[in-house]
Amino acid sequence: MPNLTSNEILEFRRKKLTHQERKAIKLAEKSNNPWDHKSLPRPPRDLVESAKVKIRDFHLDRTQKSCCYCGRSLRDAEIETDREHIIPKKDKKGLSYNLFNLSVSCKRCNMSYKKERTDHIVDFDTIEHDMFNPARYKIPHPNIDTYEDHIFRFSLQFGRREITTYKRKSEKGRFLYSFVNLRELCVLQLDLAQTGRSVHDGFRRMFGVSDRGL
Repeated sequence: MPNLTSNEILEFRRKKLTHQERKAIKLAEKSNNPWDHKSLPRPPRDLVESAKVKIRDFHLDRTQKSCCYCGRSLRDAEIETDREHIIPKKDKKGLSYNLFNLSVSCKRCNMSYKKERTDHIVDFDTIEHDMFNPARYKIPHPNIDTYEDHIFRFSLQFGRREITTYKRKSEKGRFLYSFVNLRELCVLQLDLAQTGRSVHDGFRRMFGVSDRGL
């Protein structure tokens, strides 16, 4: 997907968010926990929530309704979808509603692995002033990097059998593979009696590819 530009961010704020929603966000940003809209009185609380829905939908379109980390589909999975802060909001509260710092992820990647970690960021203390620089992130940033340039997800289901694996194509891809434990999501269920004597042989015969080195 193309980089998220400053013009797109401005256009989103001006055209997608209402004046009342922008005011409610500014009010939330002044609180001790900006992202916790439940601490706000009504009606600002409802306005912040509606703005969050618009932010989520914007990034679902950008990721083609897939998790920005594992690449799995988020279609028809609203309850499993989190609005994800690439730079954790806990220590960088000013970026809580920054559209560039947001994306969408599945709850598995966000809650079980990403959490509030900062080891995917180079020199975390100064990232606010250089957040548009792809070199400051050890993982593919969903609003700067093209996911498939760094890691490629291959998934196929036939009957009740499934194949899911990841090809790591760069250092960022390799870091992401470990960062959210993508190995856990790899499934290689092949009928070896039909496809060959090994999983590698099965990949080659069925799809013309091998999972060696993936």
